[in-house]
Amino acid sequence: MKVLDIMEPLGDWLTPEMTLHEAIQVMRRVKRGHGLSVNAIVVLDAERKLVGIVSTTDILRTILPPGMFLDDDLNAFSWEGMRQDRIKKTKNIRVQDIMTEDVRVIRTDESIMQCADRLLVEQIRRLPVIALDGRVVGVVYLRDVYNTVTKLLCEMEPASM
Repeated sequence: MKVLDIMEPLGDWLTPEMTLHEAIQVMRRVKRGHGLSVNAIVVLDAERKLVGIVSTTDILRTILPPGMFLDDDLNAFSWEGMRQDRIKKTKNIRVQDIMTEDVRVIRTDESIMQCADRLLVEQIRRLPVIALDGRVVGVVYLRDVYNTVTKLLCEMEPASM
């Protein structure tokens, strides 16, 4: 079985020039096959070549920098007081400013076992899938590899032990 057999075809993506605000809107709209929103989305150039990836973690780190709420005086915190500032910030930051550029990928013709190995060794949850011409054609997720491998194992289980 190949990556092509289980990948989720590419439907939506970001571009480096998009604002963070636009990226958030795209990511909130895009759903996986199971109906939940994506946790990351690829960033492609005009030729649909991969230039990066943006995750929900990247976005949260930008909007709410780590350690921001460690102060003991959280009673003074007001989301409404901070909301307008954060909206303005998301409209002034470009995807290219927060995306991860060093992205691991996998080809459509690689096996599910090669994919599983790469996900486990790299400790990542998703891999953009690249066609032979270098264009991104989909994404394969750790969950999909798990579901496929465990289904194959259960189907091959001897009837009686």
